[in-house]
Amino acid sequence: MSGSMAASSLFRGRRAASVENADLRVTVLEEGGHIAEMFDKQTGLNPLWMPIWPSIEPSAYHVDRHPEYGGGGDAKLLAGIMGHSWCLDLFGPPSDDEAAAGLTPHGEASVARYEIESSGHQLTMRARLPLAALVVERRLELHDRSVRIQETVDSESPIDRAIGWTEHVTLGPPFLQKGATEFRASATRSKRWRHK
Repeated sequence: MSGSMAASSLFRGRRAASVENADLRVTVLEEGGHIAEMFDKQTGLNPLWMPIWPSIEPSAYHVDRHPEYGGGGDAKLLAGIMGHSWCLDLFGPPSDDEAAAGLTPHGEASVARYEIESSGHQLTMRARLPLAALVVERRLELHDRSVRIQETVDSESPIDRAIGWTEHVTLGPPFLQKGATEFRASATRSKRWRHK
């Protein structure tokens, strides 16, 4: 794909890239690949959640220098999380062995560094997840007031294995208002994993 490296701006102090049209601006973070902003220009709102704490690049996190994020397995993720997270290749906490190997909650995709290219109203981001042996790509394309997202995951592993893949969207204020917002879903089934 031809295009220029787009991760040249900052969003809340983080390396980011944006694509926009007359209606929307969508911003993704270079590290973690989070969709941080889906700013609707007509309403002036970004419905995605922003942390109340300062956000840093996941690669900059160190338990001794950043105690504010905690010292647990989720600290690296919490240091850089915002908006929409791509949870791949697991959802939730890693096993003890996976954590010892360096895997964070929700997998590598939410802390990986992405190569980002843009062309017109389209943005493409790619990363290699070495522990999961996966190569991931996400394309975001703006169409008026909507965003089309296409994701591809390719395995580099020589064996078949199960993976977890979850789109973790977190909404927040001012889109949501305490005591005023009501969320209704037609969901009829869910699965819950209980960890002891």
